[in-house]
Amino acid sequence: MRSPRERGAAPRRARPHDFPKRPDFRERKPPERRNLARSTLAPLRFGPEVYLIQTQPGFESIAWNEIAARIPNAKKLGTRTVPERNGMLVVEASRPEPLASLRCAEDVFALVSYRRGLIDDATALDRIRAIVRGCTHLDDALRARLAFVKGARAGKKLRFKVVARMVGEHDFRRTDFMRAVETGVVENGDHNWRPDDDTSEVEFWATMLRDEFILAMRLSDDTMRIRDYKVAHRPGSLRPSVAAALAMLSNPAPNDVFLDPLCGTGTVLIERAHCGRYGLLLGGDSDRDTLDAARENIGPRYKPIELKQWDAVALPLEDASVDKLVSNLPWGMKHGSHADNRRLYPRLIAEFRRVLKPGGTMVLLSAEMRLMSELWTKAHIRPLRILHVSVLGAPAAIYVCAI
Repeated sequence: MRSPRERGAAPRRARPHDFPKRPDFRERKPPERRNLARSTLAPLRFGPEVYLIQTQPGFESIAWNEIAARIPNAKKLGTRTVPERNGMLVVEASRPEPLASLRCAEDVFALVSYRRGLIDDATALDRIRAIVRGCTHLDDALRARLAFVKGARAGKKLRFKVVARMVGEHDFRRTDFMRAVETGVVENGDHNWRPDDDTSEVEFWATMLRDEFILAMRLSDDTMRIRDYKVAHRPGSLRPSVAAALAMLSNPAPNDVFLDPLCGTGTVLIERAHCGRYGLLLGGDSDRDTLDAARENIGPRYKPIELKQWDAVALPLEDASVDKLVSNLPWGMKHGSHADNRRLYPRLIAEFRRVLKPGGTMVLLSAEMRLMSELWTKAHIRPLRILHVSVLGAPAAIYVCAI
């Protein structure tokens, strides 16, 4: 039988692999597309009454719980994370003033512009500049700043600076991104904006999160995250916003006997005092100089409170005498080592269980995640909640346990 080709079928078209390649042949690859990692989160809203609350990464949910408890009718709009640097919680609130009293927040911003779907190409920076130039919410943010910051200056002539952050791969440098935003602010017609990094009156924080552009005006100042009570410092001292989050996770009650057995400079104790009424604050440390720093930070406030020098594995406290125990465990970095912690942690956990009342709550912060996992199995304790966080770039976890 004759084949179809022999019966007059159309000849087969030549295919590329039918031809021999020249020795100097180079196969052309399709152009590489950059920034393909797009956000899968819902787009953010921006404009009047929309604020960005900045925390350490992983603390956004605690910050939201604080906002929901303090500010009626506040709405959660979304979250974002700058890995190892900041968590960002976006909320809607009718007034900015109550946000100034947040303890878990490190900064508060007015969210003035947002754009999603920006892909790197030769016009990316021009588009960012145009977005900023066309922003219509700068006056709303400035009014919020006047309400938020006592003594803030208003006027048509304002000095400003841009803080730029980038996450993901981009075809432009961070400095070029910053300049594009800076130029867009200058070209915005509402005010006579003058860039001045040294004596700026207004800060714009510009963030590129993969394909998302976020522009916010800073409302808070450094006192929000530093705290005026921190007059004495020691290496490894806990950040106040983190201490506040730990205290809030203990579910504060008016009659609490509250213990920090490794109190350091007293930050956790002070932040618990700011959470509301309590029965007694107890704290101690093995280092006399550190305890002196705690006494200096606490001063004559926060009564009743007791500070003692002690060994945390042999606390001079009665069995079942404490309602809430909150502590930042040794990380084995600036002090001690991982080997030291393997011997220390089991003794600490056993002592903490001894002094806690039945039904009491224990909240612990540690960077020793693997060791903590082993301890829960051996100690027959199952944490009610584990939050994976980052503190000043170091990964850690918060363990909330009921005894």
